Amino acid sequence: MQSLKSVLDAFTASREFDRATLGRLAWWNEQLGERAFTEITPDDVDAALVRLAQRGKLKPMRGQAPIPTGQPLGGATLNRYITTLGSVYAFARRTRLTPRNFVSPVRGVEKAPEKPDPDRYLRPEEVERLIKVARAFDTRWGRLAALIVFQFHTGLRIGDTLALRWRDVDLAAGTATILRTKNGDPHTAALTDRCIAELVKLPNRSPDAWVFANNAGTRPYAVRRLWTRVTKIADLPGRGFHQLRHGCGTALALAGVNQASIMSVMGHKTLVASARYMHSNVSDRRAVVMRVFAEAA
Repeated sequence: MQSLKSVLDAFTASREFDRATLGRLAWWNEQLGERAFTEITPDDVDAALVRLAQRGKLKPMRGQAPIPTGQPLGGATLNRYITTLGSVYAFARRTRLTPRNFVSPVRGVEKAPEKPDPDRYLRPEEVERLIKVARAFDTRWGRLAALIVFQFHTGLRIGDTLALRWRDVDLAAGTATILRTKNGDPHTAALTDRCIAELVKLPNRSPDAWVFANNAGTRPYAVRRLWTRVTKIADLPGRGFHQLRHGCGTALALAGVNQASIMSVMGHKTLVASARYMHSNVSDRRAVVMRVFAEAA
């Protein structure tokens, strides 16, 4: 029977990961690596997370092991550890390392509450600023404004969007279909009129071409450097593409869309994943209340 360590080794060899993810994987290996992969229980995962919370934050030391700071870890950090382990079990299921009826121990673990963070999503007015800056400064690629509108209106993950080919887009029906999402399931996103208006301006709409291809049409465009430049010019430095997805979910919640519908739009499988959008920050909540009661007055 395979150990967690052997599955972790296969998982890390399957593709490249950032240092933070590799650090979390190493921690799980340290905690449960010698255990049989399919015999780890939710209680085992919970106990490991308690040890992680008790350890708290670490301070990196040059040439030495990091040392505890005595400061607690936030709920979002603890949840990233849970998500990372969940990804390992999802990988094992996809690659048939576990039986189809095997239930991941992560599924029985309750995630930690996360403090609402107003900077985790982009507001509509900020998105409009980014679109205007993109139109002015994206003179070589010419598709960033369309990509921003598409991301904000569909709530798709940036990796899924960049993988789209024109055969996956039906402009007449107003849909874009992701054949395999992060959750492993297909997902069809509805396109707004504004999305469609942006897409019809784009060149080379042959079925096999990427929607957001590079100028040579050989692969999806490497957008990060251009995005970083545009966010700085728009006075929104450090914002990531994923905050457009969070912005979409939050905008839906502020408009009164119910949580089940938000789950459907965002492609979430659980209520926990969509619950974050029900916690908009105080100024946004006040704006909604003022609008509703001003209209009723």
